[in-house]
Amino acid sequence: MSRFSLKVFLLMGCLISGIAGAQEGSVQEGNVQEDGVQANVAISIQQAEDIWMGQQLTLNIDLKTTGFSFSDTTFNLPEVSGAFLMQIDTTTVKMTENIDGQNWQVIRYPLALYPQRAGLLEIPPITVRFSSARGFGSEQKAFEFQTSPLQLNIKAPPGIKEGDMVITTTAFKLEYEWQPDSQAETTTAQTGDAFTLTVKRSAGDISAILLPPLPVFRAEGLAAYPQVAEVIDKTNRGSLTGERSDKIIWVAEKPGTYSIPAIRFQWWDPRSHELKQQLVQGLKLEVTASPTGEDSAAASNKGDYLGVYLRYLMSALVLAVVVYFLWRRFAINTAAEAVETEKLAFTALQQACNTNQPAQAYSKLNAWLAWSPAGIITLADFSSSQEDQHLSTQLNVLQEALISPESQWQGAELLNILTRVRISMHRQKDAHSKVQLVPLNP
Repeated sequence: MSRFSLKVFLLMGCLISGIAGAQEGSVQEGNVQEDGVQANVAISIQQAEDIWMGQQLTLNIDLKTTGFSFSDTTFNLPEVSGAFLMQIDTTTVKMTENIDGQNWQVIRYPLALYPQRAGLLEIPPITVRFSSARGFGSEQKAFEFQTSPLQLNIKAPPGIKEGDMVITTTAFKLEYEWQPDSQAETTTAQTGDAFTLTVKRSAGDISAILLPPLPVFRAEGLAAYPQVAEVIDKTNRGSLTGERSDKIIWVAEKPGTYSIPAIRFQWWDPRSHELKQQLVQGLKLEVTASPTGEDSAAASNKGDYLGVYLRYLMSALVLAVVVYFLWRRFAINTAAEAVETEKLAFTALQQACNTNQPAQAYSKLNAWLAWSPAGIITLADFSSSQEDQHLSTQLNVLQEALISPESQWQGAELLNILTRVRISMHRQKDAHSKVQLVPLNP
């Protein structure tokens, strides 16, 4: 299943609350009867004794009726502070129950819940609507329910710092490759040379959108070009596997010594109760100027690298356009819905900056850019499109904070700049919309 089949209702939402465990709990609303048809809803959560940050929980919504069938089913998933609540596929489970000697038809909708912070997590009421008929050909009767709130207690894995993003899974796989491959401690290169890092990750019971993007190391004289990530969710008989592939291309522009740092990935294994980690090795470069006596060869080499980069760029651009239009087709139904979702995404970004959490701010910033009026794909695109040196500086500071474990990052300055930029982007969009309007009676 692709990313576009995900129905994400929090939108990388407010990563600020948490979760920890109890037994399966169920809140069932009272029966409602219309012209001989009874209906009800129940909400329950499947969980182990311990519930961990980043762990997938299954939240079940059961629609019940004594009627012949269900139709016109809708439910509005609420914003859950400190968690992602999403429908990872459209699979339902049909069941029957015998209550006081009467048969009830039941349809179960499983939802995925991912807590992102330790502590008490509250799931607000969920509004559920559906229709049911007494028998074949009978008039449909409409019902509306609101579930009671649920509370969960979430645990933080030992060794996790406050504000850190954590993945909880029993099956995590990481593969990476440097091109060109070099086993030397220091790789020698010439200006114009390009180096590509490809990182592939997969995790069981985790949506791919929860796998964070790679931090991008930047340095004067070493240009970095992050490519559009490939994000895929695969389901098999109710089991979910998230897969993400990232690629970054660095091009040496000036002679010098550069050290692209290693990237540390960590995850919590709830079965073995271990905080595991794996490193993507960095790369140390010693770059010299291209030989001046071989101008034609150097020019040819630069042309080759430029051609390679342009092909990457064009491929990424085409993919970005396709992704954007598919996303617009499947993820947003109305312009008003898009505006509201952009607000939620920016609110989550504000909270991450206000709490000085670089990992969550980086994730929230990427999520907001996907919904922003500019339709920007990467932070590099965002920085260059605004032509704002202060913004560029703060984005670099944020990315450096992701790499340095001892960083004391403060998000206030970045948030002030982003707020100003957001206002400017909305004004530009409104002005463009007015220009495009055609008079009704020319």
